[in-house]
Amino acid sequence: MQRIQSEIKGFLFFTGIFLFVLILDVAAVYFYYHQVLSFVRGQQENMRGDAAVIFFGDYDEDGRILGQDSRNRANKAMTLYREKKIRKIICVGGYDYRYWKGKPHLMKNYLVENHILPNDIFYDSSSYNTITNLLEAQKIISRFNFDTVINISSPLHIYRISGMIDIPNTYYATYSYNLKNLQEYWALYKDIHHEFVSQILNRILKDEIRNKIVFFYGFISNQLDKIF
Repeated sequence: MQRIQSEIKGFLFFTGIFLFVLILDVAAVYFYYHQVLSFVRGQQENMRGDAAVIFFGDYDEDGRILGQDSRNRANKAMTLYREKKIRKIICVGGYDYRYWKGKPHLMKNYLVENHILPNDIFYDSSSYNTITNLLEAQKIISRFNFDTVINISSPLHIYRISGMIDIPNTYYATYSYNLKNLQEYWALYKDIHHEFVSQILNRILKDEIRNKIVFFYGFISNQLDKIF
């Protein structure tokens, strides 16, 4: 009897710790998410630039077409282009050696299919994470002497990008989340944790080690998706 009571106390103790950590985690996610929304709302409505930089997002499993997140980013750039708020579009990212190699042109193809002039689109062929995206984008910006640039990505990603750039005449644009069900809220919850991991690793680890950890985190997230 005494042993059972001890086990129950131990169970309740660890359950209490778990719930406490979970509450702290949810509170941190909530606070961070509203920081992101505040940043997004604070961006200029009538921003204009020589070019927009689209940071590559997702794609389908065999790498043939863009995922919804990438299309949302491209659609934002196309809106700015059609409103004549930008003249050129720079596509960076999309190189993923885990599944397939050398398909960063997927974003360009999508833009052309939606009647953006091919001569107004540039894309790199080697960047694979945010840091290399920024480096390759800067090469194109410098080559063509673009003075003012609008960076475009998902709300969470564009917030992190803004903290990595200290360049004059740089603006940020994104799309709005349209969360409809529990699965989409779960995806956002995981994405915010990905941002936590990325921001910490950006500060303390070298590029190669950081990428391996992020890929491992992505693998764990995919397994959790299968469970939930």
